[in-house]
Amino acid sequence: MNRNRRISFMVALGLLITVLIGINARQTIYRLIGMNNWVVHTYLVLNKTQRILALLTNMDNDLRGYLQSNNPYFKSDFEHSSHEMTKQLKSIQVLTIDNSIQTKRLQLLDTLFQSKLASSRSLFKAGGIQQGKPRLDSIAHFLSISSQFYQVLKATESYENVLLETRVAQSERSASYATISNLVGAITALIMILWAIYMLFQSLQKSTRLNQQLTESEQQTKKLLDAVPVSVVIINQHGQFYYANQAASQLIDNITEFTTYSDALNRGQLFRYPEGEPYPIEQRPTFRALKGEPAQADDLEFRVNGKAIQLLSTASPVYDAQGQLQYVITSSIDISERVQSQKRLQEARKIAEKAAKVKEDFLANMSHEIRTPLNAMLGFSELLDTTVLDQDQKEFVRLIRTAGKNLLTIVNDILDISKLEAGMIKLESIPFSIQMLTASLRSMCQASVSDKGLQLIVKVDPDLPTIFLGDPTRLTQIILNLLNNAIKFTKHGHITLRVEQGEKATSESVRVRFIVQDTGIGIAPDMLPTIFERFQQADDFTTRYYGGTGLGLNIVKALTELQGGSVTVTSTPGKGSQFIVEIPYLIAKEQISVHQAPVSTTTPIEGNVRVLVVEDNLMNQKLVLQVLKRLGYQAQVAADGQKALDLLNGNSFDVILMDLQMPVMDGYETTRQIRSKLKSTIPIIAMTAHALPSEQEECLKVGMNDFLPKPFQMEELQLLLRKYLSVKISDDSTSTVDGPLIPPTTSFSVEPLLKAVGNDQGLTIELLDIYLEETPPAIDQLKLALDRQDIDEIKRIIHTQQVHTKMLGMSEATRLILETEALIGAKKDFAAISPLVGQYIKEVETALPLIEQYVQTTVNHRD
Repeated sequence: MNRNRRISFMVALGLLITVLIGINARQTIYRLIGMNNWVVHTYLVLNKTQRILALLTNMDNDLRGYLQSNNPYFKSDFEHSSHEMTKQLKSIQVLTIDNSIQTKRLQLLDTLFQSKLASSRSLFKAGGIQQGKPRLDSIAHFLSISSQFYQVLKATESYENVLLETRVAQSERSASYATISNLVGAITALIMILWAIYMLFQSLQKSTRLNQQLTESEQQTKKLLDAVPVSVVIINQHGQFYYANQAASQLIDNITEFTTYSDALNRGQLFRYPEGEPYPIEQRPTFRALKGEPAQADDLEFRVNGKAIQLLSTASPVYDAQGQLQYVITSSIDISERVQSQKRLQEARKIAEKAAKVKEDFLANMSHEIRTPLNAMLGFSELLDTTVLDQDQKEFVRLIRTAGKNLLTIVNDILDISKLEAGMIKLESIPFSIQMLTASLRSMCQASVSDKGLQLIVKVDPDLPTIFLGDPTRLTQIILNLLNNAIKFTKHGHITLRVEQGEKATSESVRVRFIVQDTGIGIAPDMLPTIFERFQQADDFTTRYYGGTGLGLNIVKALTELQGGSVTVTSTPGKGSQFIVEIPYLIAKEQISVHQAPVSTTTPIEGNVRVLVVEDNLMNQKLVLQVLKRLGYQAQVAADGQKALDLLNGNSFDVILMDLQMPVMDGYETTRQIRSKLKSTIPIIAMTAHALPSEQEECLKVGMNDFLPKPFQMEELQLLLRKYLSVKISDDSTSTVDGPLIPPTTSFSVEPLLKAVGNDQGLTIELLDIYLEETPPAIDQLKLALDRQDIDEIKRIIHTQQVHTKMLGMSEATRLILETEALIGAKKDFAAISPLVGQYIKEVETALPLIEQYVQTTVNHRD
């Protein structure tokens, strides 16, 4: 507590004590008055008792006188005394009404008095005295009542005397307390006030010393400010100069000669940098500070004496104790050099951005230029493998294909690393299902696992939410990389993928843990700390024997951390390794059941199975009808959703195969109509070229039962139909045909189509004829849409072509379609879409003659 507060406290305490003394004196006076009133009250009661005693004596004497003399004067005086006695008794009862003891005594006195009056009446009556008794002897009963009355009255008087003594003593004590307390309070108050005066005197002396020190400090501060290389100017609330240091004087020549700030500014002009326009007065920092607003500006250019100086100016208002503006302190720093440095940095950044754009373009071109010959090498090796080769040649072809795939993997890894370095990888936040994603990963890895005689085990925690928000593409890349590594480094045993809930789960998000475990060669303990670094592998033997660049795990780590996750590894050499990836995902608001039972609740069908195929593409219609025919099903086609609804109104079907994108009414809306308007529970299986988890989830949301990606295999369709229809179908219903001829080109492969139709070569040729007939007009329409820059029409045409390219093994054409659709979905401009569409047209036009040649060769061979 400082001195001023102590002085204020002492003065306030002295005043408080004075007030308390007054309050105490007032209360003491009231207390004394009260005590005196009680003393007076007691005297009144005693006076009444004396008066009643005298009246009692008079009454007894008057009765005796009357009985001895029979003088009516005594009787009259007796009546007067009794009347006065009644008044006195009532008066004393009023005075003692608050004392229960005295009240009881007075009630007894009143009773005795009434008895005395009754006895006197009998004595005053004529003949009231019994014969044979003396006249005075006949009043013995009367006098005994008087004796009792006297005793009670004396007890009342004694009680009041005790009260009088007590009340007098209390009054004396109150008076003594008042005297002593007032005296002590007065002395204390006087001491407090004297102490406050003493401290105030000391405070005044200290204030004088502080003023002297303040004056000296102010002089010292001015000297220090003069030594500061920053311009400091202080002006008062009227805009008049109070102080300017030497740096300010150098900035504005002879600043002290001006009386106001505005006069000084007239000497030079302020402009906004870099625009060069005059700086508005109301936006200048000093002007704003004069209005009470702290301000700063870093775009000031001060021009004086032919020089242009860039300034960082800060102005702050200074207020007095009453909150009134006293001064404005303005500091200005010459930032000309920094501005020039920033300008050079901006130019360097533009150069860097240009270089990054060049790098990005180079990566895109390199990706295309390297992948294209690699795909050709792989395709030609596959084609060569179908020809008649000796054992050495087959081994050479196998080595070429393996080397080509390894090279493609290396190229992909290098491109991913480059994109990560450049920050070009953008994460999506879309709904996806962990269950469906792991099912896709199982399908993708099953062939590699089977080739090595391994077992792939996938376990997903059933308590996990079904739909998350995140980037399923990058998650697939992470897990697939780990699974491929596990397959590559495992010779015997099994690979396990477990998905479970990690720690710190909330109602809105979950850390999902992915565990990839194998029984492979393992990793040495000394290599574990660096296993996620670039170009790192377990040892030199691993690099020589298994190949690889050592980029895969680095990509896994980078993509995981990019999504806010973590990756760890544990391993035992010779027993296997375990990689744990944890990534936080938001839980989607809408959840679906990925294990839901079929909507249909009908009993197993024993007779013919009727299938409704909702498909707008003629080639796809032909393919599905032939596959269903070979499976022993009856099928009917609807070219769009509206026609499907018309057919369902008049016909009964056991299952529906539904395309998603169709004219008139798409598959989603058709399904909604079937479920809502027709109230039908018929199983609906979606068919589409897009196999993204988000699209699969959307199918389930609208009421579909399952999902079949195109192009599909006949076995896949058969298994899916059996899931919803308990129909006994002979496994040997498909016919055996001669082995297919392999097309003499790597631009397409007929194997997917042959496998889809159960190696029915006749149907394959028929479908290829339909493709050759429909594709040229579609390509012409695509060229026309390209000329018109009609993105919607381009999207429609290439989507219908996607199933065809997949079915014919046209991988490059399929890739171009997927990339084009991705750009369209991302709302990219036409300039980004056009090159991909042009490449796709060239790819198809190159393949058409080869397909036609294959058809002719196959037909001639059969003939």
